[in-house]
Amino acid sequence: MKKILLIVAIILFGTRFGVALAADVPKVDYGNNPVLDSDLDGLTDEGEKQIYKTDSNNPDTDGDGILDGAEVLNGTNPLDSISPSAMQNITIKESIQPAGEKWSWYLTRAGGLISFLLLYLAIFFGIAIRLPGLKNIFQPLHSYNFHAWISVQAFIFVIIHGLVLLTDEYLGFSLKNLFVPLSSTYQPELVTLGVLGMYAMIALILTSYFRKYLSFRVWRVTHFLNIALYALAFFHAYYLGTDLKSGLPREIFLGMTSLLFGMMLVGMFLKLKGVFASKTEEVS
Repeated sequence: MKKILLIVAIILFGTRFGVALAADVPKVDYGNNPVLDSDLDGLTDEGEKQIYKTDSNNPDTDGDGILDGAEVLNGTNPLDSISPSAMQNITIKESIQPAGEKWSWYLTRAGGLISFLLLYLAIFFGIAIRLPGLKNIFQPLHSYNFHAWISVQAFIFVIIHGLVLLTDEYLGFSLKNLFVPLSSTYQPELVTLGVLGMYAMIALILTSYFRKYLSFRVWRVTHFLNIALYALAFFHAYYLGTDLKSGLPREIFLGMTSLLFGMMLVGMFLKLKGVFASKTEEVS
């Protein structure tokens, strides 16, 4: 687990040299500490503290304009701003670096983040138009067709997210891993959350576009999958997403989710209040 996360961090720089180098990197003792890269320089916080002696909150410890991870990767000293071969090594290795490998990783991350954002907007609009105050603001922007359309866009980026993974030589994903739960050798439980989320999304999209062939009760019950779908997507992204480990992206991600959860609670409270009020009227 620890070695995989370290190698994934190195892949962010898009180089085959990183995979060979990772085998020779001294082991890091993480203990009970989370595996984080707070400054996004390609080195884990514990690795910086225990091995490289660099600043885990500064991506460029020696201030020479080159990330600490890039210097380690290219055999130069991240603590020496005048490492004589730093720029030469990095220039040479960049010139022979295949572009496909690093871009596959970037595209995978982008596809996952965009799909989550679109899913969030679909659910947000669905809740907002049922809440007093927000209803008047968002209802003019929302329609059933828009809700279904944005869900389809989210699904398209889910497919991009998955298919690009097939080009990642290190993770070695196959079509089976993308469609069969627990078949992946890499983080099987967390990958399975994404697989199940994809199937939940398919069910929601199909019932949206074929709503006229379904009873309102069936459609309504099926759309409660929105809650399960968001939960699956949340935990899949939070624990597997390299962009959400720390810093501002993580705070935004948690803040957005807290807002949505609060809106859900308010909606449930108003619904129960309405039911209680109607029953009280019947009794009186």
